[in-house]
Amino acid sequence: MARLNYFRFAKNFALNNFSFNQVYKPLNAQIELTLRCNARCVFCSIWQRDFQKEIQQEMSTSEVKHIIDELEKLGVQVVNFTGGEPTLRNDLPELISYVKSKGMMPTIATNGFTLYELVKSGKINDIEWVMVSLDWPDAENHDKYRGIKIFDKTVKGIRALVLEGKAAQISTVITKENLNKMEEMCKFAHDLGAMIEMLPCENIIREQDTAHIVDEIEGFIPNIPTYANEIRRLNKIYPNLITDSVTANIIEAGGFGNQKLLHCVTARSFLVINYRGEWIVPCKIHPILKVDVKKHSLYEAYYSYEAKKIMDLKDAFPFCKGCRLGCAIATSIPTRWPTLYEKYIKAFFNGNLF
Repeated sequence: MARLNYFRFAKNFALNNFSFNQVYKPLNAQIELTLRCNARCVFCSIWQRDFQKEIQQEMSTSEVKHIIDELEKLGVQVVNFTGGEPTLRNDLPELISYVKSKGMMPTIATNGFTLYELVKSGKINDIEWVMVSLDWPDAENHDKYRGIKIFDKTVKGIRALVLEGKAAQISTVITKENLNKMEEMCKFAHDLGAMIEMLPCENIIREQDTAHIVDEIEGFIPNIPTYANEIRRLNKIYPNLITDSVTANIIEAGGFGNQKLLHCVTARSFLVINYRGEWIVPCKIHPILKVDVKKHSLYEAYYSYEAKKIMDLKDAFPFCKGCRLGCAIATSIPTRWPTLYEKYIKAFFNGNLF
């Protein structure tokens, strides 16, 4: 299974909490390697023509490695490669190994189309954690959602990961149509030897030169109270379900700005580097500050006055109201004892994390 440097994690948690959040360091980082994608997901705008025509040049291998060096200086623990579809980058195996050589944990988020070939070839032996998209327990519906024939390839890839002793996490987008399949998905993941995360479909506005949305997205968003109740029920039954009751409660309450349990600290704890090599703050969905960290120091940018002002506002921006994105919740949870216990400590003793 994957290995975290718990000393570094505990040190970061202590700095954030016992300094009253005056001293802080980021825990995790995400590098968006590409916005190209080989899928045509019904709830995503990335692959659509008007979005793709605004895409500019991706970072080179050396530029990505430079940013990884900067992440090491900041004490980042986990580096996640995302897209688009990150496996479309031929240098992905090299970048995974480079992250590991720096003492950080490399992870990827993928649709699983080429996962089996990558595992079988040994090209990604240095990977420790893979998040794989899988929305249905059957090929017909999953392939319809993802727009390509992919189910069998994805499942084969997950099985290969598990056989190699890697941590496999299924990521399921819950919609109106698969809401009644949540328990079946937990069982399916358990039989595969994988963890599973289930989060509701959201109306995400992706900003490039212009804002992009999926016109039919409202038709996919599930009944949130029903979703939250099912998460709370299944969480007691399936130890491989890593979407916890705290996350369900926050989502059901309407997200940030609608509850007092947790504030969003994504800008501070979760560094996002886009495919052009820009650090974007406070989050990838609503960038206010962009710094080209191919040319400028990420360390200096992170501790700059401009960035600190944004970080200190947490979820006070107008666009934060009602945000219930799982990435924002998950990266904010480690900053408070009650939520940290529910998400990580309790899950660890259940045997399903790290």
